[in-house]
Amino acid sequence: VAGGAGLALGGSATGALAVTGSAGGAATGGTAGAGAEAASAMSAAPLPFAALVLISIGFLVKAGAVGAHIWLPSAYGEAEGETSALFSAILSKVPIFGLLLTFLVLLSGSLNGSLSFPGAAGFFPVLAWIGLLTALFAALLAVFQEDAKYLLAYSSMSQIGYIIAVLAAGSHLGWTTGLYLSVLHFAFKGILFLAIAGVIVRTGTSTFHHLGGLIKRMPLTFVTVLIAIISVSGVPPLAGFGGKWLLYTTLLEEGLYLQAALAFFASTIAFLYLFKLIHAVFLGQMKDHHRSVREAPAWLLIPQLVLVSGIMVMSMYPTLILEPLSAAVEPYIAATVAFEASTVVGVLGYWNGNMVMWVTTAVFVLPLLWLLIIMRRPQRVEQFNIVFAAERPETPQTTHYAHNFYTAYYRALGFLTRPGVIGFWSGVEESVASVGGAVRRVYSGNGRTYAVHILLFVSILYLIIGGM
Repeated sequence: VAGGAGLALGGSATGALAVTGSAGGAATGGTAGAGAEAASAMSAAPLPFAALVLISIGFLVKAGAVGAHIWLPSAYGEAEGETSALFSAILSKVPIFGLLLTFLVLLSGSLNGSLSFPGAAGFFPVLAWIGLLTALFAALLAVFQEDAKYLLAYSSMSQIGYIIAVLAAGSHLGWTTGLYLSVLHFAFKGILFLAIAGVIVRTGTSTFHHLGGLIKRMPLTFVTVLIAIISVSGVPPLAGFGGKWLLYTTLLEEGLYLQAALAFFASTIAFLYLFKLIHAVFLGQMKDHHRSVREAPAWLLIPQLVLVSGIMVMSMYPTLILEPLSAAVEPYIAATVAFEASTVVGVLGYWNGNMVMWVTTAVFVLPLLWLLIIMRRPQRVEQFNIVFAAERPETPQTTHYAHNFYTAYYRALGFLTRPGVIGFWSGVEESVASVGGAVRRVYSGNGRTYAVHILLFVSILYLIIGGM
């Protein structure tokens, strides 16, 4: 826990230093003036390119972008369950909001109402690539996690990567999509972290091979997790499907075809870790010591059910959220999307959430009704039935399918997840510790030594001022 907290504090401090430093760069890049005149001049001019890069680095560190994500999994994974939900659902949007505000400052200083300034041609494509690589590598890292909270931490990192990518597109649809994905992420990741918090409260663990078979003991939690992962994965009929459609449409509209393909590939990987999550916790074989487990406490279930209701409403009537978001962006960038009742109409197609919900529901309900009619005496499936469990262990304790769930994939793609970044930052940590040790010899805590330092500083300052 201490290690996770230290990494989180380090990441937060690094991001804060970069953002604070960028403010100084922006101030020096503004028109000369004093007081209110200087502030007015600064708001009317684009940020200097160096300041833009610095402030973006700061927010990317706080967002846990690839290469600066070392703090994120421990911070999310080791925090209390409710705190992890707060981190992922709410606090992860702060750097996104910061990036958006930075771009709005750029637009307010632009003469043509677009994100065009020296360096923009290279900056925004790089930012989009950072977002998509974050989405890809975080998804890969999530696949190979053996702990539910760490899996969800990398999943959050992946979803934030998509949001960064569409904001970097710099279009009306891109910004609207980024805001919409932020709302969705708040809902479904809040559900998932709260659900795992309930599992931990009842079982005392979030390690996959120590869990399994909880669908009968925690059915409501299973349903909320199922709804959340359907939304995360972007399959019909839930709101996540529309979010992924908007994501791909944004990238294709801007001619970012390779980036769109990468986003699609990252999305397919999400199916692997989401299936692992629900299978390892709720399906498979129940442990003997979990047979008396009860449903999660009401104080964890009620927020999940509220968020599930929100997802269902957004899925049926997406324009309730998208239309206000689009209107908020339109004063800055001309709209490229229209709304007709429950239909979102873009340049490359349309999405009718209401119709998708009804069609998908019919596709599943009609076969279910048919099966209930023709199977009048269905067989009760017990725990060790291989059809139910997808495994045939001798005892629940000796085998769990979730252990090393994707070993074959790891042999093929595992080299992409080896922690080179951790080695780099460990070296940085050791270097900083060495420098700190050397500085500590000077700043020893001795008051008389500090008095000598102050005397020397004043003397040197006097000599410099006198020489000038």
